[in-house]
Amino acid sequence: MKFKYLLPLTMTTVFLSGCANATNTQASINEADLYGNWNCKISSEENSVKISMDYDVSYIRNGKSNGIGILKFKVPDLPEMEYSFAGSSDWELKGGYLIETSTEIKLVNISHPEFDKEFNLESLFPQNISESSKILVLNRKLLKLKSETDGTEYSCTRNPIKN
Repeated sequence: MKFKYLLPLTMTTVFLSGCANATNTQASINEADLYGNWNCKISSEENSVKISMDYDVSYIRNGKSNGIGILKFKVPDLPEMEYSFAGSSDWELKGGYLIETSTEIKLVNISHPEFDKEFNLESLFPQNISESSKILVLNRKLLKLKSETDGTEYSCTRNPIKN
């Protein structure tokens, strides 16, 4: 099977945590609003390939982020595959954009590992890949971004502090 056409779609899904329908001026972006824990839900479909992701990401003031969650991947003629996801990135805000560079990505097929010989999703993700997203909304409750890679919009909501 040829899966290389999936790389841009999958990479955007894995990298991004936010999304949007509103506009935001650069002056209204407050970096401190990004710090903390977010829950992100992303789904996308292209060429009969469906990808969805539900994950938690933490943006730390030192320019690092860490995320964990579940990635679901459906390709025609194969069962839906579910992966556990863990990733780390370096991030920066620049000119109204959130720029993230992966430092580590770990994907483990938890539903159908027998397909890993044909299609090892983790092998498609080299380290140090960058993604730039326009910040459409950033406040204490909502993060909305638009990917520069494919124009997809994403959304995250603030995770409440757990005691």
